[in-house]
This record gives sequence, structure tokens and C-alpha cells, in this order.
Amino acid sequence: MAYTAEEEQEIEDIKSWWHENYKVIIAALVLGFGGAWGWHYWQGYQVTQTHKASSEYEQIVMIQDATQRDSRLAEFVKNNDKTTYAVFALLDQAKDAVATKDFATAENALKQATAQAQDDVLLSVSALRLASVQYQQKQYDAALDSLKLVKNSSWDNQKSILTGDIQFTKGDNAAAKASYEQALVKATPVEQQWLQLRLNNL
Repeated sequence: MAYTAEEEQEIEDIKSWWHENYKVIIAALVLGFGGAWGWHYWQGYQVTQTHKASSEYEQIVMIQDATQRDSRLAEFVKNNDKTTYAVFALLDQAKDAVATKDFATAENALKQATAQAQDDVLLSVSALRLASVQYQQKQYDAALDSLKLVKNSSWDNQKSILTGDIQFTKGDNAAAKASYEQALVKATPVEQQWLQLRLNNL
């Protein structure tokens, strides 16, 4: 199982956007937090902490040795609990685990990612990947439950396709047909071709 190009690009876009804009976001939070006191306290602490996490994360993902990188990522997640960079690190851990077909480890990392994600985009990406991993492990009902966490509309098609695949595997052809037909509405030409193949095989 490999993640789609769309999923990978979405994560890279999120990382780039966050790296470029986190100071502005924190400043906006500070201004709403409590005037001058809020500004002096949070500017001095939160911006420094976020910059530190950003720098550390970027150093870790450059490590070539997978075992060492995963060890550092695990430590990073522990020290940066419930931050955007912790979610990035968990997604990276899961990706490494999937590459070696260690789906149990990937599932654990993705469950943590869904629990820590603070926005719909990261939650949706994490949940979609979690459902894919659970599908690989034949945890079909768990995968369908995970797909319920996919809230961002950008992932509606991927959600419908995976839902259809799970339903088909479970033998529910009628439900699978409905899911595939829903995905067809906004599918790309390439997606339309293999969705039609799926429908023809029902």
C-alpha cells in the first residue's frame, strides 16, 4: 500500500504553509489573548517554542537512517505533544512503517495523529491514512469508523472510493455501488476510468 500523490502533496503543502505562516498565526492569537501582557509573554515563549520545534523537526526528517529517524521522531512527538509538528512527525512515522509493511506500527502512529490534529485538514489526512492501514489489516469496520473522521471536503472522493472498496470487500455490493457512484461525480478522468471498472465488476 502506498499513499497517493494527492495525499503526499497535501501534506507537503500544509508543512510549507505552516512554516511560512506560524508566526502570523501566533501573533493573531496573542492579540486576542490579553493586550500587552499577552503579547510580551506569548511572543517570548510560543514563537520561540514553535521555531525550535520547526528547526528540530526539519533536522530529524533529513536523517537518512530510518531506524534512527523513527527513534528521533518518537522522542520529538513526546516532547511536542498536541502540536502541528507532532502530527507531521506521526505522519512521517506512519509512512516509514507502511514502507516496511509494519501496518500495526503505522496504525498506532496514525491513531495518535488523529487524536492530536487540531484542524480539519490534518485530521482528515490522518484519518484517511488510518482507514487505509486498517483496511490493509482487514479491520473493515474500524476503517469505516475512521473514515467518519474525514471532514475536509477536499478528501470526499478519496473517502468515497475507500469506503466503496471496504464495502465491496465485505460483500455489500449495493453500498459499494452507491459509494463509487458518489465518487464519480467529482472524479478526474483517470479516476473515472478505474471507478467504472470497479462498477462493472460489481
